[in-house]
Amino acid sequence: MRDKEFKLNKSNSSKIESSFFQNTAIFCVLILFTLISFIIKLYLILKEGNNLTLFSDDLNYVKSAVALVKKSIFVFWEYNEPTVFITPVYPFFLAGIFKIFGYGFTGFQAARIIQAVLSSITIILVFYTAKLLFNRKVALISSFLVSFYFPNIVTTGYFLTETLFTTLLMLLLYLSIKYSDSLKVSEFIILGIVWVITTLCRPTIALYPLIFFPYLFIYRKINITKAIKLGIPIAISFVIIISPWWIRNYREYGMFIPLAASSGNPMLQGTYINYEQTPENIVYYKLGKNALETNKSEVETAKKRMADGFKNNFWRYLKWYTIDKTCLFWGTGFYWREFLGVNRYQVIFSHNIILLGFIGIFAALAGEFAKYILPVALMAYFNAVHCYYMAIDRYAFPLLPILSIFTGYFIYKMFVDLCCCTQFLKIRQNK
Repeated sequence: MRDKEFKLNKSNSSKIESSFFQNTAIFCVLILFTLISFIIKLYLILKEGNNLTLFSDDLNYVKSAVALVKKSIFVFWEYNEPTVFITPVYPFFLAGIFKIFGYGFTGFQAARIIQAVLSSITIILVFYTAKLLFNRKVALISSFLVSFYFPNIVTTGYFLTETLFTTLLMLLLYLSIKYSDSLKVSEFIILGIVWVITTLCRPTIALYPLIFFPYLFIYRKINITKAIKLGIPIAISFVIIISPWWIRNYREYGMFIPLAASSGNPMLQGTYINYEQTPENIVYYKLGKNALETNKSEVETAKKRMADGFKNNFWRYLKWYTIDKTCLFWGTGFYWREFLGVNRYQVIFSHNIILLGFIGIFAALAGEFAKYILPVALMAYFNAVHCYYMAIDRYAFPLLPILSIFTGYFIYKMFVDLCCCTQFLKIRQNK
């Protein structure tokens, strides 16, 4: 009897030891991926410096951050007009760095390096999210894809919301899945804080609870009472943190502006099929006294164009607002300038590999629908929102780490199935 107990304890000890070494090995590989990816980003930043620009929104974000440091005013397009065109998290993020390192070349490089660190954190969040959803091997494949997807490396050098927002979005998703196991009020307060910060970085995520709570109903089988109990601390966290922004907007414009007033331009641009504006189809609109009035005019013009478009050419507009915009949203990578000798064709190849994640989504949902509905619904939500407004590859960029998790699952599943087929054929041959 004692011999059997000894053998059983020895067997359990061996399994624990083996599992420990496997976990350690996988963690070391994850750190290796993250470190190599960070070194490449650092090399790119030090080599290219201020060449890492798109001469677009990035310049306005720098302008906004510098104005915060120098004059403590929040602007975007114009120095003499307080802005509600953007939300404050990213400009304040840059301003905090510029306050410490200055807003010259040193400050710019410091901001880029900090963004490279954030991008590395995203890799680790992808690993742990994939581990929660699937297993360690899928997590490792997913983190590899995110580590060396070249737009992820280049975008850290741009002064755009993409890098910070991607990290916050992955943190929000990871905590949502993790905290949905325990359903503690204290953890949902933290979730509310992360949600509001993410929203103030990019307002698209503002309706996240409409995705998250159905997931809790479907997968965790919570009732209405429990949902209210968990929803109240999230709502309170959101309101407390965002209220200074509401007060500021009311003080500047005399009206309640919950997030930003910038939907007019992308909404109007999105009414042009294939984004093609010609002298024959372009519509002129009245500019307002300030950006807020101009935004209202753009929204009204966009709604009229949408109504006329669906009335006069329903099926063409329906295709444009669904299939065509979805293809533009996911079809290419956010890689508008070439660096380190990596051309667009090479990026498209790696991007197409990540798009295999859509096959992984169908395979995962077929196996256990409720478990994977949150990340899938999150991607579908972003797709729908941007189809209504403007869908371009840049706006899909923060979703690619999530899609990479399903790509990792697809690759892992194909490998397992191939091994099973090979083993089956060997057995048949031996017979």
